[in-house]
Amino acid sequence: MDLSDPSLRKGAMGKLAHAIKIGQELRADMDAWWGQSPTRLSLDLKEDGRTVEFVVHTFPMYPADDWYHRAADIMQNYRNALNRLAHSISYLHTAPVKLRNTDFPIREDQKGWEVWAKQHSMFPEPLMDRFHAFQPFVSGRPYLSALARSNNIEKHEDGFSFAITLTELKLGPGDFTVEGLWDDDKLSDKLLFSGGEIPDIVSERQVIATMVMPTRVIELGALDAKSEFAFTPMMRFEGEEIPLLAAIDLIGREVAWAIGHITGLVDSATQAPQHFEL
Repeated sequence: MDLSDPSLRKGAMGKLAHAIKIGQELRADMDAWWGQSPTRLSLDLKEDGRTVEFVVHTFPMYPADDWYHRAADIMQNYRNALNRLAHSISYLHTAPVKLRNTDFPIREDQKGWEVWAKQHSMFPEPLMDRFHAFQPFVSGRPYLSALARSNNIEKHEDGFSFAITLTELKLGPGDFTVEGLWDDDKLSDKLLFSGGEIPDIVSERQVIATMVMPTRVIELGALDAKSEFAFTPMMRFEGEEIPLLAAIDLIGREVAWAIGHITGLVDSATQAPQHFEL
């Protein structure tokens, strides 16, 4: 059987298509939530008359658990697509015997690759070269590595964490009138400014920053229209923070590229194709 035979890719393409579908639906739901303008900023003065809180209000809240599980499903279907491809190719070279390990290899170093290559020594050299070219330590691309690590965490630990998090904040507050300061006083030298609660949206009201005035606030101005803020869906694992929608796009493209290259439909493992016809 020729590696370009569509039947070899059928299982892989089914899983890839399902992942893409879930990703499109998730993106549409996130866009619909953001289209409601669910977040706004305000300035709140505490009872001491000196402490000003920068508050983000969110309503409606986003369905965090649902979006997390759908994101995990996308990553798992990406991994399954690669595994099904590797299984089909392995069986092509070993039938009627089935190998114990037919997972798609994603190795971080040469030693790990050599272990897999020894187990699959029946593969012809050109095919081994194609698998080798997509190893993260060879390609230098982190996408398959991130996919493998997130999947492993999902299987054996508590899973990666997911949140909508504050990624940009530019405040343009209006005028504050405070007690006992002259026009030539450098107010900025007397302020105490600190971060607030965690930057993730976890409740309808959250303090994102706190400013303590040197004297009592007589009049509190509103936030200026020039204030800018942005929230980004994030996945986190092993100390890394990755924008979720970008990860879905980039990892999905890498998976499609791997399927195409290993089955001989895409020649280069270094120059990404502009269009995929799998």
